[in-house]
Amino acid sequence: MQVAAFAVCFLVGLAVGSFLNVVAYRVPRGESVVTPGSHCPACGHAIRWYDNVPLIGWIRLKGRCRDCGAHISPAYVIVELVTGVLFAAAYAVAGPDWRLLVLWVLLAVLVAVALIDVRHMIIPNAIVLPGAVVLLGFSIVLDPAHWWHYVAGGLGAAAFLLAVALIWPGGMGMGDVKLALMMGSALGGAVIVALFSAFLVGGVAGVGLIASGKKTRKDKIPFGPFLAVGGVVGGLAGTYVLDWYLRLW
Repeated sequence: MQVAAFAVCFLVGLAVGSFLNVVAYRVPRGESVVTPGSHCPACGHAIRWYDNVPLIGWIRLKGRCRDCGAHISPAYVIVELVTGVLFAAAYAVAGPDWRLLVLWVLLAVLVAVALIDVRHMIIPNAIVLPGAVVLLGFSIVLDPAHWWHYVAGGLGAAAFLLAVALIWPGGMGMGDVKLALMMGSALGGAVIVALFSAFLVGGVAGVGLIASGKKTRKDKIPFGPFLAVGGVVGGLAGTYVLDWYLRLW
C-alpha cells in the first residue's frame, strides 16, 4: 500500500514538473501558461498528447521534435524527475495529511522559481506573491492554533533578507526577499533552517565557482536557487532539525 502511495505521488510530481517547465518558459516572457497548448519552440507545431506524457514522451521521441527534429533539452525530463522525487519525499514526511498539499505547493513554486532565476536572474512577483498568500492561508487553516508562527516566519524571513539586501547592495534582490516571505509563510519557525541551509549551500557553491574560474567576485550569482534548496530542506526536514537543535539547549 505504501509503495502504491509513493508511486502515485511520484506520478503526480512528474505531471506537475511537466507543467512547471511550461511556467518557467512562459512566465518570464509574459505569455499565458494555459494557451496556446504545448508546442515545439523551434517549428511551432503542437505537441501531440501521446508525445506530451511526462518522461515517456521524451524517451519515445529520443529527445527530438517529431515534426522538425529539433533537439529537446534533457533539462525538461530532469525537472519532471526532480519534482516527482520531491513529491514522493514530501509524502514520506507528511503522509496522507492535508499538510502534504502545502508541501507540494511550496516545492512546486520553489522548482519553478529556481529554474527562472537560473535562466533569467529574476523571481517573478506573479509566482511568489500569490504563492505566499495561498501558503499562508493553507497553513493557518490547517494549524489555526499557531497561526502567528507562519505570519512571524514570513515577515521575519523577509525582514532578514531585506536587511541583507540593504547592507549588501547587488548581492540580494527584492525577489529573494519576497521568496523568503513565501517560504516563511509555509514553514513558520522552520524557515530558520531553510535560510541557514540556503546561505550554507550558496556560500560553498559561490566559493567553488570562483575557485574553478567559472565566476569572478564581480559576477552576479542568482540566490533564488539556493533559497529553493534551503526551502526544500526546510520543508522536508526543517521541523526535525529545529526540534533537535532546541533539545541541545
